[in-house]
Amino acid sequence: MKKTLISLFLMSLAANVSAQTPEVLDVQNVDQTMSQLMMVEQEGEFFVTIDEETSFEEITFSGFVVERYSEIYISRHDAKALQLEQKKKFYVYGEKDLEALNKKIALRIDQDNPKFFSVDLYRDYHGDSGDSGDFSYVARVMEY
Repeated sequence: MKKTLISLFLMSLAANVSAQTPEVLDVQNVDQTMSQLMMVEQEGEFFVTIDEETSFEEITFSGFVVERYSEIYISRHDAKALQLEQKKKFYVYGEKDLEALNKKIALRIDQDNPKFFSVDLYRDYHGDSGDSGDFSYVARVMEY
């Protein structure tokens, strides 16, 4: 009886040790891999400005993007009338020049290659009530 108990105990111990071996090896592999990793910290500055007196107004979008992509450029209202499904939406912020805004939109349209797209353009006047201020533009581009 003792021999049977001892042999059962040894068999269970051997099975337990053999079952843990791959797990121990996995832990050792993870430890070795983790020791090769490096921690990199990058610091930078991030500024947020809030304009409490914004006066965004929607304006008509025009420019070389409309001409260059005339086959796939449509208005948001036409897209709604045609019941097109919106696939993606992105914004182009903070441009003071419409030409630069057009270039950024064109780059993204070339990259995404949508079947159709529309642009809602907004401008905001910055400055005092005189003629010394300027406009900044925000475009919302929807791809269909």
